[in-house]
Amino acid sequence: MTTDVGFVTSQLNQVKRVIAIPTYYESDTVPVLLCKLVKYLNETDAILVIDDSPSDVYNLTKSNVLKAIGNPNCSLFFLPSSIKSGRGAAIRRGMIAATEMFPQFEFFLECDADGSHQALDINRVLNSSIKFDLVIGSRYLPKSKIYGWSITRKIFSRVLNLFIPYLFKIPVEDVTNGLRRYSRLSVSMIVAKIPINLGFTYLTEQALIVTQHRLPILEVDIEFAERLAGISSVTWKEIFNSLRGIMNLWFRSLRNKSDE
Repeated sequence: MTTDVGFVTSQLNQVKRVIAIPTYYESDTVPVLLCKLVKYLNETDAILVIDDSPSDVYNLTKSNVLKAIGNPNCSLFFLPSSIKSGRGAAIRRGMIAATEMFPQFEFFLECDADGSHQALDINRVLNSSIKFDLVIGSRYLPKSKIYGWSITRKIFSRVLNLFIPYLFKIPVEDVTNGLRRYSRLSVSMIVAKIPINLGFTYLTEQALIVTQHRLPILEVDIEFAERLAGISSVTWKEIFNSLRGIMNLWFRSLRNKSDE
């Protein structure tokens, strides 16, 4: 696993919280997010920028990030790939890297790089009660807000977030949002499972694994905005693969029940 060091502000065994940000052609938005986010972090925090962009875009992203954030209190690492493997694969790579790099980490947070997740909300999720093994920044709580979406996208997302939790008995309102904090225990259980799909469906797999192990889940209201810039990785092909992944996950869960 290739790792580029941005800067290290403390010993790796002192890192308690890892913030993983999967990126793809987001050299403009990642620096904006991190410039705001690092104000909330300290020497026990580490950021992993997991970039699947081609090498020239990755180098530009890294350069822009380092210029934008100055000398923050937290540590920063880059995990370049140059092969677009999917958001789920990037997060899984980040979880494995966190386990290998930071022997004392307690929490792992994932968020989007495109500006849809606000730094204030990321910090609220990161600092939520330690009693929960999964904390989700939810778009579907009474105080939550969504900005910039078309009616069609709102309906599609809402239908998915009613159907998927019902299908898999996952006790959440928002199972498809990627602003989440995991405990070290839940991370270990997630990476121990062979994934069905490493696109956006992996969000469902992660929540399902946590639910199956009966670990406590908390949802926190957030304000979600449409991406600021960059290239969306949500294509019709990705949507089709995600729906197929949901069905494959469903069939596997049925087989597991029959084997019990």
